[in-house]
Amino acid sequence: MKRNGIVLKLGLVIMALFLSILIPFAFLIDRIFLNVYSIYLNDNVKSIAQSLEVEWVERDQSPEEIYQHLDLFFEHEVLFLNSNGHITHGNIMEFNEGSHLPMDWVSRLQNGETIEGERFNADSQENFYYFVEPIFDNGAFEGGVMIFSSIDELHNKMHNVRDWMIWAIVATILIAIGYTFFIVWYLSRPLVKMEKATREIAKGNLNTHVEVNSRDELGSLGSAINDLSVELNNYRKTRSEFLANISHELRTPTSYLSGYAKLIKEGKYETPQELGRYASIIDGEASRLAKLIQELFDLSKMEEGEYALQVQEVDIEDFVQTLQAKVNLKATEKGLVVNVEFDGNDKAVLTDGMKLEQILLNLLENAINYTEQGSVGLYVRMKEQNIEFIIEDTGAGIPENDQSLIFDRFYRLDKSRSRATGGTGLGLAIAAELAKQISGTIQMESEEHKGTRFIVTLPYSIEKTDAYS
Repeated sequence: MKRNGIVLKLGLVIMALFLSILIPFAFLIDRIFLNVYSIYLNDNVKSIAQSLEVEWVERDQSPEEIYQHLDLFFEHEVLFLNSNGHITHGNIMEFNEGSHLPMDWVSRLQNGETIEGERFNADSQENFYYFVEPIFDNGAFEGGVMIFSSIDELHNKMHNVRDWMIWAIVATILIAIGYTFFIVWYLSRPLVKMEKATREIAKGNLNTHVEVNSRDELGSLGSAINDLSVELNNYRKTRSEFLANISHELRTPTSYLSGYAKLIKEGKYETPQELGRYASIIDGEASRLAKLIQELFDLSKMEEGEYALQVQEVDIEDFVQTLQAKVNLKATEKGLVVNVEFDGNDKAVLTDGMKLEQILLNLLENAINYTEQGSVGLYVRMKEQNIEFIIEDTGAGIPENDQSLIFDRFYRLDKSRSRATGGTGLGLAIAAELAKQISGTIQMESEEHKGTRFIVTLPYSIEKTDAYS
């Protein structure tokens, strides 16, 4: 067991809780028992004193007669006082026949007060409880009765009770210690396993798995650690693939740049037209390389949440017309028609217009690039709760096996065609990240040889706090 381990800490906390309950409870029981016995003793002695008062006053017996009668069978020590506070009958401790009570006691008795307390008899080594009852006859103070009752039995019983309480507390503590540390060990065992698992994950053993046996918070934590392990494993694989793709994507244009620059440098061309063609290839590859670097930079900033939103009101009808104008030229060059339909209402749209335009332009340009004949469509549906932008084409479509990969970085269905059109394989990945930033989603539907449809769904209004980060 670790000195600062969770088992020891939780055990000590629970034991402190046990003790904070047991000790006050034992003290309370002790006080209750003592009070109950004291009340019983007080009432018993007081009842005796009142009985002696009746014998003295109502039955007109003298203290001497009463004292002689009591001495035969009475277990308590009884003393009789006269009206002056002198003891007339009885002897115990410093209270002897002929001695005088303290004046303050006499005054209190004359005022009708009773006197009670405890005294220790050094001779017999006994503890006594005493009670003094004043005697009045027709309103005149006649004296009093002083009764001494041994309370050693009470003390012995109290000591026995306290001993039993101490033993009960000790036994309870021992049981509680065993039970506590078993429960704490049982509860903390999953945490210890999770701690070991996280350390293994931190060392790079990403196949580490935590066994989850419950559905409570500990089970949820174990599932979270397993999910973290899976995500980190996926991240490692994705990172490796990403670096491999980056290396490949950078190697190709740099090879072109280096090769054709070397041809020009060495004068290995025959006509000015050939030189211009080499220069055009270098320019194209440099533009492609610059586009790749910019897209990587944009994707990195988006994933780090460093893209600030510029939320503004967007006129959707004008926005759609601007999009159509931007893609018309490229579509016309390929002999394609861009169809636009706007099913709108008067609801205001608050979003980041620049990011929305980048998403839709990316999807429209992809549709044009992969469509050889037919048309490309942009359809806007302003529904009650959200807006849908639907981009359709009549291209070759996407095989079913590839449909789950289209939003992955550097994924290209037709690599030769992508290179011819300057594609980097990052366009759809960027579009998906941008959609998350403006609280939107992108769905894809495609059928091979019939075409592809992308559906971009957005809320009517977003706030900066709602943005993806």
